[in-house]
Amino acid sequence: MDSSKSAQAIIAPLATLLTTFLWLETWLEILSRGAYHSPDDLSKLYLAAIAAYSGAAEINKWLVNEPTDPTQDPRFERIQRGGFFVWLWLAPLLFAYGWRITNPAIPMSEPIKKIAMGLIGIFFLKAASRKWRHKEHGVIGSDAERVESEGANTPDVTGMVYSHLLAAPNGLTAAECLRTIPKIQKTAFYRAVEKLLDAHRIRRVGKPHRKDVRYMAIPDSQTAKVSRG
Repeated sequence: MDSSKSAQAIIAPLATLLTTFLWLETWLEILSRGAYHSPDDLSKLYLAAIAAYSGAAEINKWLVNEPTDPTQDPRFERIQRGGFFVWLWLAPLLFAYGWRITNPAIPMSEPIKKIAMGLIGIFFLKAASRKWRHKEHGVIGSDAERVESEGANTPDVTGMVYSHLLAAPNGLTAAECLRTIPKIQKTAFYRAVEKLLDAHRIRRVGKPHRKDVRYMAIPDSQTAKVSRG
């Protein structure tokens, strides 16, 4: 998981640099009517960088068999997920297309068409993978409101999770909780955990989304002190 995160951190600046440079170069070619253009095609390199980032992000989340929180994603990933890059490249493509209706001399470079088509494919593949992953592993955070899960809104779930953690002095992992708490669904469990963390009734020991992370209950007396403080 750490290697995938490192890959994302390395590729994101490269993808940002290539996006800025090639997008500006595309507009320069269009507005100069082809007077300034590069004879080289970097569309494959650009699409490879975007695909590598998307792949690293998805593989990282698939390898962790726990719900993820989309609000904790890196900013570059949230921008990509929103389809920003698709619309970014469709803008010069459609502008040139419209201008060519009245002036066929306006250039329509092959790289811009390749990039636009490639980004659309990457976007929909990532969206399909994300939807499948959420169905298999669940999701927490803002997207959890859109997940239909039996028992997710049951008021007893939060109390049930808290009582089980309170009975375990050394805390429990998510897997241990899911094994010992009867008839609780994974998504409902993680939503309860988020509520308990926000209320300072439990604490998390270890890095989020790791299998060995443990949750430990904070006695209500200590919780009251934290609230007053």
